[in-house]
Amino acid sequence: MEHKELCSRILALDGSIRFVGLVDHLGSLLVTMYRQGLTPLASTDETAKYASQAIFMTGTLAGGLNSKVGRLQYVVGKFDNLVRATIPVLSGSYDKFYLILSFEVDSDYLPIIEGKVLGFLQENRAFL
Repeated sequence: MEHKELCSRILALDGSIRFVGLVDHLGSLLVTMYRQGLTPLASTDETAKYASQAIFMTGTLAGGLNSKVGRLQYVVGKFDNLVRATIPVLSGSYDKFYLILSFEVDSDYLPIIEGKVLGFLQENRAFL
């Protein structure tokens, strides 16, 4: 599955998803996609900076404890105006990517992440 198609399909999973981005393991933003009609809260440069910082923080959180606490499934941050999530993705070819998403602040984001997004990634892992 192409990166743009992946982001498009995840964006279509729920109407409260504002933004989907795909970031490589070095923190470089590969694809961004916004919900149609949405005015982004951050500029392109701010989004790229956030992506890099999110990957750094996700790596720091995972750290060397993986053998004790298990693999990191996702990280969520709730802000005044939106909710952000970072989800590590291991493709079928074992390339490591990160999915970054934002949600409406009043959304029920945990069931969306755990049910819809993680479910989609699991079902389509062979095609990633």
